[in-house]
Amino acid sequence: MCATTNESAPKLQGQLGWWYLYAMAFHSIIGPYLVMSRFWYSVAGPSIALSFLVTGAICIPIGLCYGEMTAMFPKVGGSFMYVYKAFGRESSYWVAWSLLLAYLSLMAFMTNAFASIVEYFWFPTADITATIIFSLIILLAVFALMTRSINIGAGVNFAIWSFGMFCSIVWIILMVSSSGWTAANWQPFFAFGTSGFITGTALMITMYFGFELIPQFAEECNYPHEKHWNIMTAAIVSAMALYIAVVLTENGAMNLTGLLSYPNFLAAILAQNAYGTWLAVLIGLGNIAILMGCIIGFFLGSARVMYSMARDKVFPTIFLKLSKKNQPWVANILIFLVAVFFILNAGSNWIVDLYTMMAIGIAIAYTATCAAFIRLRYTIPDHPRPWRTPGGVGMGVVATIAGLVIIYYVFYFFLWSTWVLFILYFVIGFVVRILLYWDEKRHPEQFVREALADKI
Repeated sequence: MCATTNESAPKLQGQLGWWYLYAMAFHSIIGPYLVMSRFWYSVAGPSIALSFLVTGAICIPIGLCYGEMTAMFPKVGGSFMYVYKAFGRESSYWVAWSLLLAYLSLMAFMTNAFASIVEYFWFPTADITATIIFSLIILLAVFALMTRSINIGAGVNFAIWSFGMFCSIVWIILMVSSSGWTAANWQPFFAFGTSGFITGTALMITMYFGFELIPQFAEECNYPHEKHWNIMTAAIVSAMALYIAVVLTENGAMNLTGLLSYPNFLAAILAQNAYGTWLAVLIGLGNIAILMGCIIGFFLGSARVMYSMARDKVFPTIFLKLSKKNQPWVANILIFLVAVFFILNAGSNWIVDLYTMMAIGIAIAYTATCAAFIRLRYTIPDHPRPWRTPGGVGMGVVATIAGLVIIYYVFYFFLWSTWVLFILYFVIGFVVRILLYWDEKRHPEQFVREALADKI
């Protein structure tokens, strides 16, 4: 675990432009609604459309806070680095560990969702063991892609994002144009009352995280850092529009009772009923594309979080090692292994468990990052800010409060199986932290703690 200096650390390289970054953020936000929308309706009914609007609006101030700090510190690391600058190493470690919880459980969620779609269309008799096997194969394929340069991974992501969006738009237009579609099916809008709407609003934070991946590519892009806020905002607004359109489309095609009578795959079932197999398969393929793009984005982002932690001596510096294709290969291996762990242990209730794990991990990271934004406004008021968040500290306070509310409601929704996974994950984090502390005691000269001014 010997450390190296920041100056001698290997450098990430890439040439990602606006469209590649936007596709990365938008694609990473969008979830596979084919396997998730029934869960949405079971929580809040038709009012989940309003939940998406409210949660998206909440995420905009958070995105703007990220935008200012990305312009201030154009380095890989995102939430980890911002909390590190504001609160120090210990806080940054646990925030990064929470962020990785969201990213890694998301990859397990997405691979399981991918497998379930494949099984639904082509292997309907498959069981949970088959789901696990398919998920591991998918994860292995993405891991292989991570051995190539980031420009290749981003290019693949952009291509499949374009296809996924095309399929989604075609499906929405055709379904709304079908004879059975009616807005009358949206009633009763608040089917599960105010509590259902509030819970849905809190849990839908999971459906928006991904825009914060943009700072993870700060060293591998050629788009001005002071303009990164518009990429994140555009991705949030685009996702909001798509989610609301999906909900109103599905719920317009069938009332809530009918939707909840099916076990899953509502978009495909509704397409099959209205137009036949061809549209059902098209939306299935579109969701597969969405899933693949999401997995690629978070795999890349997770590796860069670990790279940043290693560069600032909060993680073993072995994670600084880059392959010939300029990929953090040690981090990629660890990400693969942890995602495998989540896949193997999620069980038959994987949708709820992994979904909720994603929500709490990202809610913690968002809240801590917005608090760091406020602190940095006071501790380094004269630090160059190429772009400033409208509303200043007030915007940061709004974003922090929103994060705290989300944390409360996500914990409220935890099942016992979710608690087991959550506690086990943080026990592992504690063990890792102890090992790092022990290594620092053995090699104090290699873990010099710089003053805040020096770090900035």
